[in-house]
Amino acid sequence: MSRVTIADVASAAGVSKTAVSFAFNNPKRLGHATLERVLGVAEDLGYMPHPAARALSMRRSGTIGLLIPQRLSTVFANPFVSELIQGLGEQCEEHDLTLLLVPPLDGSLESAIRQASVDGFISLGLSPDDRALEVLDRLGIPTVLVDSDGSPAHPAINIDDEGGAEAAARHLLQLGHRQFAILVLPPARAQVNSTPTATRRLNGYRKALDSAGAPKPVTVVAGISVAAGARAFDSLPKVKDRPTGVLAMSDMAAIGVMSAAQASGLRIPEDLSVVGFDDVPASAWTNPPLTTVRQPIVEKGRLAARFLIQRMKGIKVESPAPLSTSLVVRNSTSRHIDSDLQIKGR
Repeated sequence: MSRVTIADVASAAGVSKTAVSFAFNNPKRLGHATLERVLGVAEDLGYMPHPAARALSMRRSGTIGLLIPQRLSTVFANPFVSELIQGLGEQCEEHDLTLLLVPPLDGSLESAIRQASVDGFISLGLSPDDRALEVLDRLGIPTVLVDSDGSPAHPAINIDDEGGAEAAARHLLQLGHRQFAILVLPPARAQVNSTPTATRRLNGYRKALDSAGAPKPVTVVAGISVAAGARAFDSLPKVKDRPTGVLAMSDMAAIGVMSAAQASGLRIPEDLSVVGFDDVPASAWTNPPLTTVRQPIVEKGRLAARFLIQRMKGIKVESPAPLSTSLVVRNSTSRHIDSDLQIKGR
C-alpha cells in the first residue's frame, strides 16, 4: 500500500495542499471548521506528515545533533562520550529537545550533515578548519565546538588540557621518573593532523619534561580504547630506554597499557607508573586504581548544549574560559626505583 500524501488529504478535504500543511504546522492560519475537516480526513486516511518535511516547512526540527567524526563503535569504546551525552541530555530535556548522534555516513561526515534534520550541531573534536564545518556554515546551521579551537564563527567549549597534562607529567617527575612514553590521541579524521586537544596536552607534557631536563619521550599514537592502549604498550622499547612512566591522553588507553604491562610480567606501579586523562568512572575500578587527570565531562556537555541553544535563538555567544582540571592520584603511580627489569614479549 502506497503512502498517503498531502495531496491525497487536500483532494479528499477539498482544500489546497497549503491548507493541509497549515493544519499540522500552523493551525492558527485556518478557521476552526476547515481545521477540523482537514484533521478528520487526515485521520481517516491514516496520513502523518513526514518528520523531515515537517521540519523543513517549520524551519525547526526540535533536535540538536552531536557530530562525531569516528564510527559509533569506536566512539562508544570510550565512556567519555557517555558522560558528555549525559550533560547534553540534561539540557535537551530541560528545553524539550531531542539529541541525534551523527557519525559519518558511508565514510563521509559531510553527507551525514546534509541528511540530518537538526536545528544545530555540537561538533566533537573537529578542528575549526575542517571541511565539515564549512558545510555547516554554508547551510547556515549554528554550531558549537567541543575539544577544538574557538573562533568568532564557532564558539568552543574546552578544558585546561595543557595545565592538566603538565600536572600529570610533573607528578611522575616528582616521583623520580626520567624515561617516559606519551600516548597521543589520534587525528579526528585520517586526512588531518593532530587534534587541537592532542596538541594542547602534548604541549603540557613537554613543558614539564623540558623544564626538568628529562630525555626526549617516546611518543605513540593510541586510540581511545583498551585495545588501542594494549597495542601501544606492545610498541614501546623493551630494553634500552624502557619507559618507567606512561602519560596517556585517555583513561581507556591507560587501562589498556596497564593490562598489557601486567600480562607481560610488569607490576603496576612498581615497575611501570601510568597516568591517564579524563577520570571516567572505570578509572577508579581498575587494579590498581588509575591515577588520572580529572576533567568535568558532564559539565562540558551541559555548557555546550546551553551555548548551542542560545545560538539557535539568535543570541551571540563567545567561547568561555577553559574549564579547570585536577590531578587525581591513585595507586597506578609510585616512586621510581632503578632496576634492570626487562619486559617479556606477550
